[in-house]
Amino acid sequence: MGFAERTGCTKRPSILPYHAGEVLRAVRATIPFDAGVAAVSRVLPIVRPRELPWMSRRAFTLEITATIFLMLAMATIEGGVIAVFAKQSFTDSVPPALLNFMVGLIGATPQLANILSFFWSGLAHGRAKIGLISLMQAGMMLCVGLIALLPTSGALPLCLLLVLVMGARVCWSGMLTLRPTVWRANYRSADRTRIVGVLSGVEVLLVAVIGASLAWCLDNSPGAYRYFLPIAAGLGMIGVFAYGRIRVRREGRVLQEETGDGATKVMRPWHGPVVVLRVLRQDRWYAQFMLWMFVLGFSNLMVVPCLVISLKEEYGLTYFPSVLVTSSIPALLTLLALPIWRRFLDKAHVVKFRSVHSWTFVVAGTFFTTGALIDRFIGGHAIWFYFIGAALMGIGYGGGQIAWHLGHVDFARPSETSRYMATHVTLNGVRGLLAPVAVTTGYEALKRAGMDAHLWVQASSLMVGVAGAAGFVSLRWKMGKAVEEAKKH
Repeated sequence: MGFAERTGCTKRPSILPYHAGEVLRAVRATIPFDAGVAAVSRVLPIVRPRELPWMSRRAFTLEITATIFLMLAMATIEGGVIAVFAKQSFTDSVPPALLNFMVGLIGATPQLANILSFFWSGLAHGRAKIGLISLMQAGMMLCVGLIALLPTSGALPLCLLLVLVMGARVCWSGMLTLRPTVWRANYRSADRTRIVGVLSGVEVLLVAVIGASLAWCLDNSPGAYRYFLPIAAGLGMIGVFAYGRIRVRREGRVLQEETGDGATKVMRPWHGPVVVLRVLRQDRWYAQFMLWMFVLGFSNLMVVPCLVISLKEEYGLTYFPSVLVTSSIPALLTLLALPIWRRFLDKAHVVKFRSVHSWTFVVAGTFFTTGALIDRFIGGHAIWFYFIGAALMGIGYGGGQIAWHLGHVDFARPSETSRYMATHVTLNGVRGLLAPVAVTTGYEALKRAGMDAHLWVQASSLMVGVAGAAGFVSLRWKMGKAVEEAKKH
């Protein structure tokens, strides 16, 4: 089927449905979440369940409640926050080269965990999804709480920190893989984009506030993480119980469709690379889209570890200002930019969207590189360039969050949506593995050669970002030309 035929419709195809389970039912039933539905709606005026069909209102409010409490814990291990924690806390006890390498990996755990997306899809096949998601959420809270037991000296605790953060992120990736299927079952397609925007807004707001709060506490008391994280994890368990109260419509029928005669064969984890190659080979437009997503994403993944390292080593910034640059400021601007980008994406194909949106990251990279140039050749600390660059990165992240959830459906047939998304997520994990290794290795090599490692890495990231943005512009032109040719015939 050709590109024009597959993308000519104005309504985005939705994601396959999944339904609820009974895991933790006895515990969850003891907590009166139903009584909190109206309270949450009053506290968060952005959430208006009455605008939804009555069958979706309770699920939506419970999901907002769960998101709030879960993010109290997960915000503490957001990439920019936990990378700063590792760099600042272990600086005097771990060799700089090893520490910087681990900082790069820890900061990239959200992307690394995406490699397991095929595993979660296979595990959930034919099983109640809410129960599995609740168990994943409990695993996240356990990992976050255990971080409080780690000392902040020596290579072994640093490695254990990576393991725990990675464990939490693996569970988070499983939730992200399965959650859209719950949305598909409980919410109309007309409401789904708005719901994703609201949930994303809640998540990024809490990342900004909780990350900055933890950093402020650490500046005042380096051992503050020992009580901050267990409290956050304990509150996060309220979110686990709230999410478990969600019921998914027509569960029995959908589970029967997954396991009965004529059901689609379950995709095993080891089939993942084969599926990725097959999707890319069959759809050349999507393959090119993934190529430029890989390039642009690689550029963005180069920025944060470089900032975390240089803000400590070159500028001597402490926890709070470092977290502002790497996490809180981008998160706040992400929240403000979400509705603007959402309206744009609602009216445009994702390639057109990316051909405009990608240049936001280029402008942000220009500010980061300018700051490094001023510091190198003029001698003044141009720290405000980094704050401005962080704000621009946040604006770009806002568009990226919306396009992440919905962009791939502009290419896929309804029956292929999950495979296209899995391809996107898996490639994101691959660049999450490669980028921090390349950045930290190159950074240390440049330092040993007596060069300004920060300047050269930022400049390299900028050049890669320009290549990615230009690639989307080129792809937009080629696809537009193909559509015109198809119309002539």
